[in-house]
Amino acid sequence: MVWQSPVRLKHHVTVIDDIAKSVNREYIQLGWNYLGIDTSPAPSKDCASMVDVYKLLDVPYFGASGTVEASSLLTRIFKSMTGIDAVGFSGLMLAVTEDIGLAQGTINGDFDIRSLLTYSAVCGIGLDTVPIAGDTPNDKLCALIRDTGTMAFRLNKPLTVRVFPVPNLTASKITAFESDDLCNCVVMAVP
Repeated sequence: MVWQSPVRLKHHVTVIDDIAKSVNREYIQLGWNYLGIDTSPAPSKDCASMVDVYKLLDVPYFGASGTVEASSLLTRIFKSMTGIDAVGFSGLMLAVTEDIGLAQGTINGDFDIRSLLTYSAVCGIGLDTVPIAGDTPNDKLCALIRDTGTMAFRLNKPLTVRVFPVPNLTASKITAFESDDLCNCVVMAVP
């Protein structure tokens, strides 16, 4: 395994935090008030995918056996940075349309919307930027929201549902987003 300890990540976060604190000292009289840093990895089409990190943890692909364990480990790492002022979410987000590897995973059929909800139990924010059919019936969407709410209540943690109903597309079709920030992926079924 090529995995390196969280010490390297902490080093990079600490450097950024130190720079921000330095800027804060210079500009505090102008109303600048640096409160801290969100340690969450921000997905983007222009950087490595979280899927690559899972592979470094010997999970063959995101959605394979071991995904829950790796998600839990990564969450612990992002939430346990010491010596910095962590703010915001500071955890693992699995934003399907913002991460090129997760988007490709939908095309490969590596996971479904229920697996994403399962992974959020140990890591994340809930269902994040998940494309669904534009004509998904309200009762199915409401049931998905209730399932997420039930998990949030039982786990005593906030979970959200941020789905993207895509007009004129059904489950298993590929999106055609024309955004620099969104990755095209399979529209996921809401069972």
